[in-house]
Amino acid sequence: MKFYKHLKLRTNDPIIAGNQIKEALNEYKVVRVTPEWYLNDLRKFFDTVTEQIGEVNLIREDFTKGGVETGEKWMEIQYDHDIPDMAAFRHSKNAQPLHTDESYRFTGGVRFFYCVDVAEEGGETTFVDGPVLIDYLKNYDEEFLKELTTENITYSKANNSRTEKIIDISPEGEINFNFNYFCIDKNETEEHKKLNQRFHDFLQNQVANSYMMEKVLLMTKHRYH
Repeated sequence: MKFYKHLKLRTNDPIIAGNQIKEALNEYKVVRVTPEWYLNDLRKFFDTVTEQIGEVNLIREDFTKGGVETGEKWMEIQYDHDIPDMAAFRHSKNAQPLHTDESYRFTGGVRFFYCVDVAEEGGETTFVDGPVLIDYLKNYDEEFLKELTTENITYSKANNSRTEKIIDISPEGEINFNFNYFCIDKNETEEHKKLNQRFHDFLQNQVANSYMMEKVLLMTKHRYH
């Protein structure tokens, strides 16, 4: 699959828009969507759009209850000065380190974000293309890459847990990542905790803000996958 596409929507019909986005997702991993039509009710529009893509999972969590699922679809990402920065990055003024969503549960392969109010500064959503990162790791430390592709690591949050390789490469060459530094299970082995730390350090020191990063700014009236 190709990595990135900017799709301009010239319709306010959410069913047509959803089908156009679905078609783009058949070829691209990241699709930035810019509506070129006034949308009066963003939530209603994107509720219908997402239903055209496939089965919708209800992923909203309650921060006050340790991340317990609420049974709602959309999860709000908004700064809250009453919540400590390191307690929940989605309510923090600080950028979350590189990670994959849903490291502690599997809810499907597509994530939708839409923006209501843009941050005065920052606020980009960042992406790294898997094959590019793998090629870099091969030259950087092949033994490290071997560990990342063979060791099964458990990440957990609230009542959910998921055990996967940090990097899983199928026999057909399909690459899947599963990693969130802050969600490693407390009962994991010390060896796995060290591997989790090493990959975190590698991402922050070698990948973040490098040529491998694709930064997509969430703008009001712009929508992203």
